[in-house]
Amino acid sequence: MISDYSLKKAKPREKEYTISVDVGLSLFIKPSGSKLWRYRYSFHGKPVKVSLGKYPKVSLREAKEKALEYSKLIEQGIDPVIQKKVNKARQNTVKTFRDVAVLWHGKKYVDSNPRYTKLVMQRLQNYIFPLLGDIPIQKIEAPELFNIIEEIQEAGKVDTGKKINSYCSMIFRYGVAKGFCKRDPTQDYRGMLQTKEAAHMPTLTDYNDISIFLKDIHSYSGTLQVKIALKLSAYIFVRPSELISSEWEYIDFDNSQWLIPAKHMKMKRDHMIPMPSQVKKLLQVLLPITGHSRYLFPSQLRDDRPMHSETVNKAIRRIDNGKYIGKFVSHGFRSMASTLLNEHGFRSDIIEKQLAHQEKNKIRGAYNHAEYIDERANMMQWYADYLDKLFLLN
Repeated sequence: MISDYSLKKAKPREKEYTISVDVGLSLFIKPSGSKLWRYRYSFHGKPVKVSLGKYPKVSLREAKEKALEYSKLIEQGIDPVIQKKVNKARQNTVKTFRDVAVLWHGKKYVDSNPRYTKLVMQRLQNYIFPLLGDIPIQKIEAPELFNIIEEIQEAGKVDTGKKINSYCSMIFRYGVAKGFCKRDPTQDYRGMLQTKEAAHMPTLTDYNDISIFLKDIHSYSGTLQVKIALKLSAYIFVRPSELISSEWEYIDFDNSQWLIPAKHMKMKRDHMIPMPSQVKKLLQVLLPITGHSRYLFPSQLRDDRPMHSETVNKAIRRIDNGKYIGKFVSHGFRSMASTLLNEHGFRSDIIEKQLAHQEKNKIRGAYNHAEYIDERANMMQWYADYLDKLFLLN
């Protein structure tokens, strides 16, 4: 009788060989000394060989039990190999909410802003995973999730609750597409979440106020890098996160164009900025300072990361000992530009295009990032010149 002791003592030979252990069960020994379990059987007249794992990780007793299990399946007319694949497929479809969330997060944010990508996962880890993370996703019902979201909103975090609910909805829909669950339970309480009134970003629209503000920017006593960021914010009015994530690779000095790729844009579409001469000169000043980094505005701590999106806001708050606190924020450059351009008769669709706003018509929304580029270039140069005139106003 074959024993564990005899199998352990079995030595490798120049050629591979097998030790017959039981009906259909044998131990395959390679010249390298590796020992592998093999089970041979015939199903519908076709010979089949299947691996049962390595010895001694799979013991003699375990190998015999597995061989007996296979033998019983064969007697029932079931092919053990096919059954093994079915069992594996079933196991793969049983996923916890955390499992599916991690898979969705890896697919959804593969090319997104690293800070935002991290923020999404942190919100899930802080609010959802502790309560629902280990529950199979197909067993989660609407009341369980709604109670969590409602509690977040009642704590005063209305927008955070809505965003987390949106993440969860996308996770469930991803789960449906992958076969991990049957439906998205967030649809059961659609329209029941609190909605925070849209906050209007503080901005300036009076010409004299704008003139003084531009002079204050010019007199800013912080680093040249941040001062340039302030001036560029005024001239090109992009979102703060889009400005700081911009990369030198996408600056085309020859054609006076600045591209912000879709991965850094809120609407996930490439955005082209025709560069006025003033912007081009500022970037040429900035290049010797930060050109060693991929980013126009790298972090002071790490060149491989952009500076924080709040840097421009902090600079505005420091101007003249807090003169603009509550009166202006970095996002206000966009409102200011929209107001001035509309007042001076520029076409609204051109202004909206340059602001990179969502196109209401989804068919028209799939536009080329360079659409109306000549008209936008003229508008951007006019606007930069106009700001320079306001600067000289007082």
